[in-house]
Amino acid sequence: MAAFRHIILGLMPIFLLPNFCFSQKQDRQLLAYNVGLGCLASGIGAVINKPKNGDWKKYFVRGVWQGGIGGALSYSGKKTLHLINKLHEPGYAWPAKIFHAAGTSIIENAALNEPFLQNWNIDIGLVRLDFSPKNRKPFKARLLPVSIYAIAVGSTKGKMDWPMTFRTGTISFYSPDYIPNNGFPAAGLSYGRGLIYTDRPGENRYAILAHENVHIMQYRDFMLFNNFAKPLEKKLKPGIVKTIFSKYVYLDIPYFQAVYGLEGRSTPLNRYGNFFEFEAERFATNRYIPR
Repeated sequence: MAAFRHIILGLMPIFLLPNFCFSQKQDRQLLAYNVGLGCLASGIGAVINKPKNGDWKKYFVRGVWQGGIGGALSYSGKKTLHLINKLHEPGYAWPAKIFHAAGTSIIENAALNEPFLQNWNIDIGLVRLDFSPKNRKPFKARLLPVSIYAIAVGSTKGKMDWPMTFRTGTISFYSPDYIPNNGFPAAGLSYGRGLIYTDRPGENRYAILAHENVHIMQYRDFMLFNNFAKPLEKKLKPGIVKTIFSKYVYLDIPYFQAVYGLEGRSTPLNRYGNFFEFEAERFATNRYIPR
């Protein structure tokens, strides 16, 4: 995983405009990572999904520049989440979610070689909503199976927080005490499509909510891998299974959990050695994170 991340970061001088000025090195690193991930996901996807006799270089370049735009928007969405902590207002999760969804939509669109800005999607609670104004039926809602898992696990560790769920658009639970996590007490946890946080006195629940919502976005980032399997999906014969997954269910495979594990499990003594924990805390608090 570390090698993968280094490849992304190394590619970024090609794509960043020279007049961009950032006050902190960590912001530059995170922008580079998010834009680089968008570039690679779109570029590789565009080559995989190109017409049989298409020039792969043409499709790769097109995918890269569009993916870079999407990655910058995804970064902006994550960056917006610090307002939850700064202003003590969970409602800022909604503009953050919209920015991030716009970014991942552009990346996905480019990976599938669809016309620029044609298709849009956003994950809200239990469902993924797709919008494409040029389709005969422009709106489509599909169940996210991992959201069922998030509810099942969250309900064993805390209580459903309906107001927070509606204020953030993310399935949310709360616990009066710390949550067990790999033998360590945690102030918050995410489960792909849902999160749980503690409202224990002395803990900053707004920082926890912002942090865990970044993890939700990270999970969504790696759904882009689904686009690499489109050629296999097209080979499936029409039938009940294909109909279910094209119309009613979006298969949100937990790629992120595997990638997170490759980075190494975080511990209280080495929490930010894991890149994804570092990214979540930096975006949540907007402060320098020692590593």
